[in-house]
Amino acid sequence: MAYVNSGGVQIAYDVMNAQGPGVPVFFIAGLNGMRQACMKQATPFSRERPVVVHDQRGTGASGKELGIYSVANMAKDVVAIMDETGIKTAHMVGTSTGGAICQILCLDYPARVQSAAICCSWLKCDHFFRRQFDMRKRILKSMGTEALMLQTSTTLNDPKWFTEHYDELLEREKGLLERAGPPEVDAERIDAIMAFDESARLGRIKTPVTVIGAKNDVVCPPYYSEQLAAAIPGATLSLYDDGGHFFYLMHADRFNAEIRDFITRHD
Repeated sequence: MAYVNSGGVQIAYDVMNAQGPGVPVFFIAGLNGMRQACMKQATPFSRERPVVVHDQRGTGASGKELGIYSVANMAKDVVAIMDETGIKTAHMVGTSTGGAICQILCLDYPARVQSAAICCSWLKCDHFFRRQFDMRKRILKSMGTEALMLQTSTTLNDPKWFTEHYDELLEREKGLLERAGPPEVDAERIDAIMAFDESARLGRIKTPVTVIGAKNDVVCPPYYSEQLAAAIPGATLSLYDDGGHFFYLMHADRFNAEIRDFITRHD
């Protein structure tokens, strides 16, 4: 694990297979923000090319100061890692909040982005998005991190997978609790994603983009992916029949193959 100073915040990151061939790929996590969420993608891809994973500001081993959270700042952290490691350009694969970070990277740092996969993400905060994340904050502040995690597990995961893999889910939840940050930081990260809105600029993106989601995602429903694909010139759209918000974990082999094909075409 290494660290880079990004605007006064220490960002923890790993470069896997740093000397490997090919254009590196960043796997950028969702609101959880931690590199562990990306391992079903990062591990197999690191056998083929350099892979970068990091803990977003406010999560994992990165700095957890208050008052430093915006999606734009999270994108700056990715660029800071690239500058520190000498990576000129990379493929970006972002899920949920990571997909919002990818949008900023494509808009503000286009020369650094070889391609972008924006997965289970959103265009801007609408009434549905605001209601669910306002309620997340309310649960977090009144009942704490564990209660929020237990509640969101029922919306993030595919219902059938939830029941059939319950022991695996419990292990995942245990790890999340052990690594959880302060509730006040998590609340500020929620504010950051509710404030995110680059919808007016998406038509300027020239980077190759694919948008991927799931039809039964109740956190970022499929119309969010459809909106993104329609707003980004040349973007392709893929919607899985099931898998929920975590479809890329439930269908990791299929998702990895799809991402591999996309980034190979844009190496």
